[in-house]
Amino acid sequence: GLVKMKINLWYSKSMGQWRWTLSEEFRNGVAKIEQHSGQQPMLRDAMNDVANTVEYILEKEKTK
Repeated sequence: GLVKMKINLWYSKSMGQWRWTLSEEFRNGVAKIEQHSGQQPMLRDAMNDVANTVEYILEKEKTK
């Protein structure tokens, strides 16, 4: 199945955090939205968490 992901990344000044959300939009033709999110003070740590989440999702798809 096709996995379409939408990643949003923004900086919250008040919290001093990079925040992100990742939505999986399609799973095997079924419009099922699953959301993951996180936050980190450092940009590279936030991006690393996003990459780890994407890898996790791809692994999960493979085992189906």
